[in-house]
Amino acid sequence: MLVQEGSCRIEVDDSTPSKGPGKSGAGFYNASQKMNRDVTLSALKVIGPKRVLDGFGATGIRAIRFQLEGGCEVHVSEINPASLKIIENNVKLNSAPITIHAESFAETSRKIPFDYIDVDPYGSVVPYLDAAIANIKNNGYIGATATDLSVLTGSYPEKTFRRYESVIIKDTFKHEKGLRLLVAYAARRAAAIDKYIRPVISFWSGHYYRMIFQVKSGSREADNMLSRVRTINLHDHVSKNYADKTEGPLWTGDLEDNTFIEKMQPTERSNNEKFKSFVDLLKNENRSLFFTDLQDVARYMRSDVMSLSRAGEILESAGIEMKRTHFSYTGIKSNRPVSEIFAMISEQSQRQKQ
Repeated sequence: MLVQEGSCRIEVDDSTPSKGPGKSGAGFYNASQKMNRDVTLSALKVIGPKRVLDGFGATGIRAIRFQLEGGCEVHVSEINPASLKIIENNVKLNSAPITIHAESFAETSRKIPFDYIDVDPYGSVVPYLDAAIANIKNNGYIGATATDLSVLTGSYPEKTFRRYESVIIKDTFKHEKGLRLLVAYAARRAAAIDKYIRPVISFWSGHYYRMIFQVKSGSREADNMLSRVRTINLHDHVSKNYADKTEGPLWTGDLEDNTFIEKMQPTERSNNEKFKSFVDLLKNENRSLFFTDLQDVARYMRSDVMSLSRAGEILESAGIEMKRTHFSYTGIKSNRPVSEIFAMISEQSQRQKQ
């Protein structure tokens, strides 16, 4: 069957689900990652790369959209022979001048200098990040997707430590911690070869994490970057109500470059309001490391869950501007320490009970 996404049409298997990640296989098309591709294309228009590589072709949709909507020189690599045929057919269907490489992205990226490399595997990104970071041009960008969220959020502690050399407790903050763990891993791998990264956009959406970051050379800057990779204890950082346990190492620097995000515009055929609402939420994430969750406050205070509007009134009366986070429907951020906000909301919840 034919699927229309953005400016391109692609042929996919009739059994392809319209929602959810589906199962990996030849010509794998993940409809639920349309937002991923929309955001990436918007970011590419800000970056303005001359030559890009889609490292995991599958149906070729990402590469085709890069070419049709981004207007850059596009290469795509794929090692599955069945997927290669699907990519070739879809490239012809869209009359897109794309160079197809029947090899791994690591091989292609070693031979050709790229300004942007997209790493979007099925599962963990760990086996592929080293090659992307080593081979990207200096000042180039990498977009990486991870779908091993159960590992990144601490559902399998031994595997989390084995794969990422980190300790994570699965709780309210699991997705912010998981994303920060992923960014920290990329930072540490870059530093190992005297490079450093600058995240420009990072987010969680459903079953995956996505990060786009710039890579630069420099050992001194790499050392400075590593100072932002450290352990965190929520008992000290947020509230005494949380377990007194050390977690990480995690990325504690900015997840987003708000100047970069300000320049991003919705792509052709995308839902403009949904796109703008989403990227506007991302602008709030640098305000604080973690957030105050109203459900957690209610649980610890044994009170009803405070509404977001009421929390906003309390903070506004103290001269504090409340912002939402995309990590939780009941999470709030501000430019004040999270511990201060948690204590303020807790106090008001206690008074509300009396």
